[in-house]
Amino acid sequence: MENIRELLDIKLLSQPFNKDTGLALPLDTARQIARLYTTLESGISVLSDLKTRKSYIYHGAMARKLGLRNQETEISSIWEDELLSLIHNEDLQKKYRLELRFFQFLNSLQVAHRSGYEVIAKLRVRSADGKIILVKHRVIYISSSEDGSIRLALCLYNLIYDYPGFDAPDGLIINTQTGAIVDTAQDQISELLSLREKEVIQLIKLGKRSKEIADKLSLSVHTVNRHRQNIFQKLNVSNAMEACRVMEAIGLF
Repeated sequence: MENIRELLDIKLLSQPFNKDTGLALPLDTARQIARLYTTLESGISVLSDLKTRKSYIYHGAMARKLGLRNQETEISSIWEDELLSLIHNEDLQKKYRLELRFFQFLNSLQVAHRSGYEVIAKLRVRSADGKIILVKHRVIYISSSEDGSIRLALCLYNLIYDYPGFDAPDGLIINTQTGAIVDTAQDQISELLSLREKEVIQLIKLGKRSKEIADKLSLSVHTVNRHRQNIFQKLNVSNAMEACRVMEAIGLF
């Protein structure tokens, strides 16, 4: 399978970010929020500005447990690689896959509705003494540009010590306004496409052209092309190859 992080990079960083549009939540305010989370929860907060490709990292007491320096850091990347290198590889790939699904899900919503959701998952992380500890990981896209581009992403890491009742092995999308579990991220993304659109994208993957798909499904070429455009729009892609890559990365193929 193609490197999920590379695909996620493409999706996050290729958004329009039109120069003349502002942020729903200013960067300075977002940084204060990230710093406050770190203080209150003693965890690690990472605020990433997807337009400038910079991240602001705030280390709480948890950082010492992982052998990281307890300091505020600004890096020229949207990835906190010093911390990511400590995550079990299977869980790291799960994290990237989940974040890609979450991004696709949010892009199916109106901008005004995006702030009411977060992703939550459980990760195995190597501590400073070489032991594996469990960490609760959350992702919240806390601000979009006026053009609809998702601009500021907040990642939160906290120790959980495997306490009873916390289990999100494959990740969940949660409505933070109601506290309700919307569904698994996989189910939410699966519902983005209609049954007919799934049939069309499966045939596209097999290399079938619109005329062949139309004959196979007893549709007009015009209808097939309309389904193709709907698929591209829902998956936030510009061509069939990219649509197939996204479908494979989020586990729908």
